[in-house]
Amino acid sequence: MPDDRSRKAKAFLRGVVAPEAFSESVHGGAAHEVMMPPPETIPDEHLGAVESAARKSITDEPLTPAEQFALEAIIIPDKRPAVDVVNGDFVVTHPLWTKFSTDAAIHARLKGALPSIGRIELPTHPSLPYGGTGFVVGKDLLMTNRHVAEIFASGLGVRTLSFRPGSAAVDFKREKGSSDSSPIAVRDVIMIHPHWDMALLRVDGLNGHPSLVLSLVHPEDAVGREIAVVGYPAFDPRNDAAVQNQVFGGVYYIKRLQPGLVGARRSIQSFENQVSATTHDSSTLGGNSGSAVIDATTGHVIALHFAGLYLDANFGVPTSELARDGRVIDTGINFAPGARAEPGVWADAWQRADREERPLPQPDTMGSGHPQQAGDATTWRIPIEITIRVGGAAQVPVVATSARVAEVTEKMVEPVHDEDYSSREGYQQDFMEVSVPLPDVTDLELVARTNSGEHILPYHHFSVVVHKHRRLVLFTASNVDYSKKSKRPDPNKKYSRKALGGLGDHDMEKWFTDPRIAESEQLPDRFFTKDKGAFDKGHIVRREDVAWGRSFNEVRLANGDTFHVTNCSPQVAGFNRPEQGDNWGDLEQFVAADAKTERLSLFAGPVLSDDDQTFVGVDDEGPVRVKIPSRFWKVVVATEDNELRSFGFLLEQDLSDVPLEFIVDQTWVRHMIPIPELEQLLGVVRFPDVVRHADQFDTAHGETVRRFAGVDMMSNRKNERAR
Repeated sequence: MPDDRSRKAKAFLRGVVAPEAFSESVHGGAAHEVMMPPPETIPDEHLGAVESAARKSITDEPLTPAEQFALEAIIIPDKRPAVDVVNGDFVVTHPLWTKFSTDAAIHARLKGALPSIGRIELPTHPSLPYGGTGFVVGKDLLMTNRHVAEIFASGLGVRTLSFRPGSAAVDFKREKGSSDSSPIAVRDVIMIHPHWDMALLRVDGLNGHPSLVLSLVHPEDAVGREIAVVGYPAFDPRNDAAVQNQVFGGVYYIKRLQPGLVGARRSIQSFENQVSATTHDSSTLGGNSGSAVIDATTGHVIALHFAGLYLDANFGVPTSELARDGRVIDTGINFAPGARAEPGVWADAWQRADREERPLPQPDTMGSGHPQQAGDATTWRIPIEITIRVGGAAQVPVVATSARVAEVTEKMVEPVHDEDYSSREGYQQDFMEVSVPLPDVTDLELVARTNSGEHILPYHHFSVVVHKHRRLVLFTASNVDYSKKSKRPDPNKKYSRKALGGLGDHDMEKWFTDPRIAESEQLPDRFFTKDKGAFDKGHIVRREDVAWGRSFNEVRLANGDTFHVTNCSPQVAGFNRPEQGDNWGDLEQFVAADAKTERLSLFAGPVLSDDDQTFVGVDDEGPVRVKIPSRFWKVVVATEDNELRSFGFLLEQDLSDVPLEFIVDQTWVRHMIPIPELEQLLGVVRFPDVVRHADQFDTAHGETVRRFAGVDMMSNRKNERAR
């Protein structure tokens, strides 16, 4: 969306330039003198584009690609530079920020903080060299983000944490032009906060790295203050490489000081919580996760940086909020004088964390909880501590009573499902008044096959075809019956999600693999539960759609089949949650109502693009890199008076707003798309002719569904008409 991105870039620039500068420009001042960086800092080949971009930044004129690059890579970063830290010091030459060097008091404060901010190293991780940034906040205490700590630890709160010694370290060097490195091992993880994206690590040997002071100033009282973010920005493949290289000189992973201003307080989703965060506008990237946001006027840390939205804002955990939590204060963090706990703050989050009970981890399995070893003893930290000694005198552990905790502990349980795979009939093409065959795959070399060579996996009321290289579904085909008789065939039974799955009140659904195809061609449940909270387990075939039948048992078995990982796709948070208002079921209900029918056939799946972004996670064998789809499609087929109608939909996300470090934005846009154009997008999936001929994109029925379902048109033909 280049026009939208251009609009955001202009708006961001207006936010970081003094209002009087725009006033001069609007009233006849030389725009390029106000908006542009010093001419000597601009490469000759970009000079013309910089001048025109500077002029257009205060008008409604569209930008050319060259001007867009100039605005993002040269003009905006010039207002928020990234300053190298060399030999424990820095020099700022930019005219907006020279006071960081020339003002002796400010320079001393910021320079004094640099030795206390380090890079979180991952010495045993096979693919990630480091996880983010951390800074010293007390005796033997290092603060970082929860999502950084969860790379090498698991658990929540303080009592259910597990950590493997040797899996993390902190290095306070890593400066430009230097190979000097002196990592210090992380000894333990002592807190993963259940509300904020914050974790505390225990690190021995922090002499020479003084504790920073955490501010008690509230975010709303700090708006407009000058700050410096100090951390280790990394190259981020989600953003324009040329822009990043221009800003950071092609050098990443080293300590940088990034000036900016504090912005207005804003609410943002963080893990399972909606948090009220500090904002700032420094030029940050991934790797800045866990950076200290330092108030230039006091030298105190005013926030813990945890996320950023490109051309919008960066987000930090306010240290004044952490100072309200007695459990945080009790760790010995170096708050400014006057920190006082508030009773009951985030009580619900802490209660959830306190009652969690982690399964006993295996000593050699990274990511499932790691033991701490001392000599020949192995200790796991769970709500009760058990020590097992190999050899020597037998030890009788003293175990605290935990019956009450166990009663409310969530455990992972596979929903009830059919163990006899020969009984499944799958998608039925004659389900409706008009026969609707399955889509074809034009390249069968891409799909997973059973031992008998079949590539279509039948389940109860639906079928699936799996892309074996992507380890994700290629497409699904479902038969849907909305009639009350089919949804509740036995009125004396309960049809809630847990009742159908056979789960207890505190159980969580565990997804399971399909034994008919190779496990290496599926993503196991572990991938989705050890993803640092990035994704939902997304049903491609909706559980509610196929949970119907002539008996309770038929409904139950169809419900259980939807929890096969072959039907799962990692979907960013909010995609398939009804409360977000983007539930696919809304579209189906509108189509069914328009066609006055209780039966539908559905085809659905992700758009598997070569340029999908890669996520580094784990499966049952260890680390794995998986491309995550950002678009999903659905074709809804209905009949009315023996006439077939088909509706194609595409749900896509504007990835220019994906936060740079962690949180995945929840803003999705729904479109109706012509079936032939959807086929072009999918590449290897071809719909049956009856579906193509019944396409309602250009009909009154299609317009009715679009209007009432709140979707936009998406078509090359529409674009041609607009021109």
